[in-house]
Amino acid sequence: MSRRIISLIALLAFSSTPLLAQTACPDGSPRDVRKISDAIDVYAREPFSARSFRVLKGLGDPMIDANYGGYSSWQDADAFRKMVTEIAPEAKQPGYYGYECRLGYPRQVLEKRIADLGKTDPYIKQWITVQMAVLAACGGEKIAELPGPLTDQQAPIQIMQDADRSYQAASLVFYTDRAKSLDLYKTIGASDSPHKAAARYMVANILANGKQLAEARAEANAILTDPSLASVHEITQELIGYVANLEDTAQGWSELINNTVGVLDKPAKDILASPKLSADYARALYDIDFVGIHGKSDDWWLDGKLPENPTISKSIIDAARQHPMVAWMIGGQTAQNYYTNAPWQFIGPKWEARTQSLVDRSLALVQGAPPLAKDVFEALKAKPDEASRKALWDKARAAAKSANDSCGTAAETAAAGTLLTHAVRLSALAGKFDEAYAQLEAYPFKESYAYTQNTLLALGQFLLGQGMVDEARRYRDRLLTDDLWLSLKNDEVTQNMLAEISMWAAEDRAQWDKALARHSQKTGQSILNFLPAKDLREMAKDETLFTPEERALLARTAWTRLYARGRAPDKSFTQELYALNPQIKAVSDKVAADYPKAKDASQHLLTILRAPRMGILVNAPGIWEPITMTGGNDATGLDSFDHNDKNWWCPFEPDRQLAGLRSDFDDLTGVQRATWSAKTLEPVMEADAMAALAKKREGVLRAHPLVKSINWGEIKALASMASAPKMLTRAATKWGKAAR
Repeated sequence: MSRRIISLIALLAFSSTPLLAQTACPDGSPRDVRKISDAIDVYAREPFSARSFRVLKGLGDPMIDANYGGYSSWQDADAFRKMVTEIAPEAKQPGYYGYECRLGYPRQVLEKRIADLGKTDPYIKQWITVQMAVLAACGGEKIAELPGPLTDQQAPIQIMQDADRSYQAASLVFYTDRAKSLDLYKTIGASDSPHKAAARYMVANILANGKQLAEARAEANAILTDPSLASVHEITQELIGYVANLEDTAQGWSELINNTVGVLDKPAKDILASPKLSADYARALYDIDFVGIHGKSDDWWLDGKLPENPTISKSIIDAARQHPMVAWMIGGQTAQNYYTNAPWQFIGPKWEARTQSLVDRSLALVQGAPPLAKDVFEALKAKPDEASRKALWDKARAAAKSANDSCGTAAETAAAGTLLTHAVRLSALAGKFDEAYAQLEAYPFKESYAYTQNTLLALGQFLLGQGMVDEARRYRDRLLTDDLWLSLKNDEVTQNMLAEISMWAAEDRAQWDKALARHSQKTGQSILNFLPAKDLREMAKDETLFTPEERALLARTAWTRLYARGRAPDKSFTQELYALNPQIKAVSDKVAADYPKAKDASQHLLTILRAPRMGILVNAPGIWEPITMTGGNDATGLDSFDHNDKNWWCPFEPDRQLAGLRSDFDDLTGVQRATWSAKTLEPVMEADAMAALAKKREGVLRAHPLVKSINWGEIKALASMASAPKMLTRAATKWGKAAR
C-alpha cells in the first residue's frame, strides 16, 4: 500500500467524525485544542495514578491536587509574617519560622481577631506581643513567662484575652516541656474556650509523639466524631495516618489504606459538593503513595510472600486483592517504570514476557477493573503483530475522538495519551513506520506532552538508537514540521532533543546546520571539539546561525589551536578574533601600549597570558551535559570551577572527548538512563542489549558527515602538543633570554 494511501486512511480515521470541525464544547464554551491537549497530559504524565484510575472508571476529576497540612506551612509563615510586619513593625521576627512552630493556627487566630476588632485595636498588637514570645520559645529561646496582659479591659476583650492567654501559655510550655503542657491543653479542651478544638488536637498530638498510641488514636477518633470540632478534622485525619505509621500494625495500615481508597472512589460531584470531602480527597491523593500503593521492585505483592511479622506488606497484599484500583496502580506503575527507565530499542522477548506476566497477574488478583483502565494497562503488554496493532490503533483513535468531542472531560481523555504512545511503539517495533507517521501526521493534539515527549521523541530515539539513520531522516521530513517547531517554543528540552536527533540524522553539512539552528545551546555539541580549526573559523563568520558570544568562542578556539601548535595565525585571522572578542582586543591594545617595541609573537604571548579564555575546546564533557565555554565569564578572569578546560589549554584528549561524544549520543537515545537504572531493568533487559546498541551507535557515528570531516592529523597534533603552562613558560623564557 502506498504511503499516500496510508496517510489518507489515517487522516480519515482521525477526522471521519469531524474531529476538530466542531467549534464549541458540549457546555457551549469555545473549543480550545490547547486546553484539550493539557487535559490529555494531566493523565499521560502519570498514567497509573489514582487520579487517572478515577477518570478511567468514570468518576470524573474534581481538579483538586494532592495536599496535606505540611504543604501550607510556607504560606502560613509568609502570611503571618506580613500581618505582623504591618501591624507591629517593631516586633522581632526570626529570619525563618520552623515547621514545628505550627503557624497555621496562630495565623487563623490573628486573622479572626483582626476580623472581629480591626487592625488598629490595641489588643491586636498585644496579642502579637504575647505570640512572639511563644514563637521565640519555639525557636529555642528560654522564655520563662508570657508578657503581661492588657489591664482594665472590659468584656468581650477581657474574655477573649483570658482565653487567648490560656492557650498561649499552654503553647509556651509545649515548646519547653511537652508532657507538662498536656494537662493545660486537656483543661482548655474540656472548657468552652474558642481554642477548644485546637487544644483537643494538641492532646492527641502529644499522646502520639509520646508513643501513647492507643490513647492518641482514641482521642483522634473522638475528635473526628464531634461536629463541633470540625475545624481540626482535616489535621486530625492526617494525625491518624501518623499514628498508623508509628503503630506499624497490619490492622492500622489496612484501615488507612481502605479509608484512602474509599475517598478516592467517590464521584467528583460528591467531592466538589462537600468542603470536608474535598479536603479528604486532596489528602487521599497524597496518602495513597505514602501507604505504599506504588510500583514495586519485585513480585512479593503478587505472589503473596510475606516477611516475618508482616505489617504494611500484609495490608498491601490484602488491598491488592480487594481493590481493583490498588492492583492496577501497583502493577501499572511497576510495568510503566520499565518504559520510563529505558527506550523502546531495549524491548525484546524478555521484556514482552515480563510485561505480559505482570499485567495478566495483576488483573487476575481482583475482578472489577474498569474497561478503560484495563485497556490502558493491557497496552503495556501489547505486541507488534498485525491484530494487536490494529486493535490498539482503533482504541487510540476512539480515545482521541472522545477527548475532542467532550473537550477533555470524557473518561477516554485519561487513556488517549498512553494509548497513542503504545500504538506508535507497536508500529515501530513491527517496522511499520509509514503507519506510525501517517497516524501521527493526522493526530489532532500535536501540542500535547503525550504527543511530543512520550511519543514523537520516543520514536526518534528508537530510530536513532537502532542505527536506522535513513528512517530517521524520513521521520524528520514527515513529522518535524515548521508548525511542530513553533509549538515547542516554550519547551526547550524537547526542542533541543529533537534538534539533536535531526543533527545525527543529517545527510550532509547543510542539513546538520539546519538542525543546529533549532538548538538553544549550539556550542554545547561535543562534535564541535573534533572539527578542524578552519571549519571553526568559518563557523565564526556565520552571523545567522550563531550569536555574537558563540562566534567569539569559535574564533578564539580556532585561533588558539593554531597558536598552540606553534603556527602563527595570519593577521587577518587575528583581526577577526579581536573584532569578535573586544575584551581580548582591549588586552592586546594594552600590551601594545606597554610594550610598543615587542614583536608580534611576544605581544601575542602577553595577550594570552592575560586572557585565560584562550583555549582549544568549544565545550567540555560534563557530568550531565557538555559544559559550554560561552558562560559569559570575563576573558581575563580565571575559572576556578573548570580550571583545566577553561583556563588556557591542556593537550587534546581524544579518548576523553570520544567518550563524551558517545555519552551524549547515549543520553540522547535514552541508553544512558537505562544504564543508570540497570537494577530496575534486570527483569526485562536482554543480556546482550547494551553491547548490541553500542555497536549500532558506532555505526551511526562513523557514517556521520561531520565525523567524516574530522582531520585526525590535526587531532593527533593537538593531542601531542605542549600544555599552555609549558608552552607559555618556554616562550616567555625564550623572550627573556633574547632580551639580554
